Amino acid sequence: MKNLQEGAPCRIWYWCPDYSSPVGGVRILYRHVDILNDHGFSASILHRHRGFRCSWFENNTRISWLSKVEFGEHDVIVIPETYASLYEESSTRSKARKKFLKVFNTPARKIIFNQNTYNTFGTYSLGDPDPGGIYLDSGVVAAMVVSEDNRQYLQYAYDKIPIYRIHNSINPDLFFSGGRKKTQIAFMPRKNSDHALQVVALLRVRGVLDDFDVVPIENRTERETASILRESLIFLSFGYPEGISLPPAEAMACGSIVIGYHGMGGREYFRPEYCYPVEMGDILSFAKTVEDVVEIYKKEPRVIEEKRLKASAFIREEYSQDREKSDVLNAWSEIIRRCERKHSLHESHEKGF
Repeated sequence: MKNLQEGAPCRIWYWCPDYSSPVGGVRILYRHVDILNDHGFSASILHRHRGFRCSWFENNTRISWLSKVEFGEHDVIVIPETYASLYEESSTRSKARKKFLKVFNTPARKIIFNQNTYNTFGTYSLGDPDPGGIYLDSGVVAAMVVSEDNRQYLQYAYDKIPIYRIHNSINPDLFFSGGRKKTQIAFMPRKNSDHALQVVALLRVRGVLDDFDVVPIENRTERETASILRESLIFLSFGYPEGISLPPAEAMACGSIVIGYHGMGGREYFRPEYCYPVEMGDILSFAKTVEDVVEIYKKEPRVIEEKRLKASAFIREEYSQDREKSDVLNAWSEIIRRCERKHSLHESHEKGF
């Protein structure tokens, strides 16, 4: 694909939390910056602490730090939804709010990158008369989301700003189906860990897990996580609510049978032909479904083999790097065109035309 924005007058900054432990949304910010720089845009990750770079996944992404950057009117800052609460008054986070306002009140245009719209109104109470917040600020020119479910949610709330859906990609060099599966069940305990505890306990009591190893995935690098998923026959999904819920998709790409919650954002790929969806919070059905899958595997392994390979092929095509790249480039080309039109209209108005 040829460069879409050679000589672009603006700089793009992806403001990113300084997380030293694995958080999937951070990795996505880095990928966007890589895609943009590879195709003629000028983009950089923006960290708070000088010298910081995420090290839990491999990257050579361009990095800048807040203390070293001055923002101009042609710049565009991408703000994660996790910072949106700082837009409102908050006496408990005054230091963080001051840092946020120092960046937000610059002449640069702002894009909100919302990777989980179910957190959008997390700081509001029923008594708030207008929870419009950051999205209605005149400096915000667009928003980006990571699933169709989240696009519809945010568009319903804010129908006056353009919202771009970006397909996340699954790294095909790490998340692929290959080799013999172990009788191993993996899951990530970071969300709804109490649900995981109950499901595993029920299965242990019934003896379902006598021949299986259960492996919680936490504080692992991306490469280590992929290695565990490639070995695991089954992956249990407990994430809810989610913007897109990447771990189950990565597990499917690795040829694991996925059982559990789609987290809302994952409904677009959590289909019965590829996995075993369970209604959120239905612990008993969750455990029974795992037991059923184990029984099928013992009696008719070919059924499980066909399903997991079908799911792997679907995920690797649906969430390919080419699709993510196309979405990112198309969105940013349109965003920059919109910004340039607004800037031209503003200049004409000031000149009295």
